[in-house]
Amino acid sequence: MIRDIRGLEDLPLRLVVTIIVGGAAVGVITSFLFTTCWHKEGLEVFWTPEVIVLNEGQEYYPIKIYVTDNRGNVVKNANVVITGLGEAVSGKTDDKGEIAFEISIELPEFRNEGYLDIEVNAAGCYTQFYQEDAIKVVRG
Repeated sequence: MIRDIRGLEDLPLRLVVTIIVGGAAVGVITSFLFTTCWHKEGLEVFWTPEVIVLNEGQEYYPIKIYVTDNRGNVVKNANVVITGLGEAVSGKTDDKGEIAFEISIELPEFRNEGYLDIEVNAAGCYTQFYQEDAIKVVRG
């Protein structure tokens, strides 16, 4: 009589591998089913002005930001942050997807230009928007 004991030796190993692979597959499927965002939508951010000219005696400079999604729908309560040149301001967009800032900007004496960065985050199914060197600042 020939005995083949390979089945008994390989069975526990195959069982462990099957449980691990099956558990991973169930985890991936479950994460897709319970994720609220299957495809994140991008943010469209527009701002004015694109260039700020620093004038002698002017302390604050207006910046207006508009935030929509890829379809042109207004994004309310998006968190907008403007940083650069030693300054930082932040706020949330209104019901029209707009926010206006009055920012105090100073260039160091040894520089004639600098830049401001814009970052926008919105709750929900949106990707973060970040634009480095978005607004140019020049000495007038």
